[in-house]
Amino acid sequence: MREEADAPVEERFLSLECHANGAALAAFGQGLPPLAANERAVFLGYNYADVPVGRRYACCFRRDDAKDVERVTATVVAVTQQYGHAWDHIPHGWKTLSVLRFEPGIPAMVRELPYGGLWYDHRASVYVSDTDTWGVHVADEQAL
Repeated sequence: MREEADAPVEERFLSLECHANGAALAAFGQGLPPLAANERAVFLGYNYADVPVGRRYACCFRRDDAKDVERVTATVVAVTQQYGHAWDHIPHGWKTLSVLRFEPGIPAMVRELPYGGLWYDHRASVYVSDTDTWGVHVADEQAL
């Protein structure tokens, strides 16, 4: 168990690997609610800390180009794993299948993610974070 406050700022992001395809939702998504128009079921990479359902983030940016950012509120709506049960948080160190809500709408970089049936089908290419974390990633890129 790792609290978010115990994670370095630069690690405080959700890494989006891909959208869950129909086969993945049938196999693992029993614990997930029906999706609203501004929600997506996505495979997330290993998580930096225990993150509760309801946690809100402020932006999305590309893993390989942090300057490409979209300011959007992203909320963790639901979480499950291969067991198909709803969880009340994303556990530290776990890969999960999660529903994220984007307001006012789903950013293009998220819409453009590929679809997959399992974890590891695609490498994470979009990060969801707060602006502090995003700022550290931009500064690190500029230092190179």
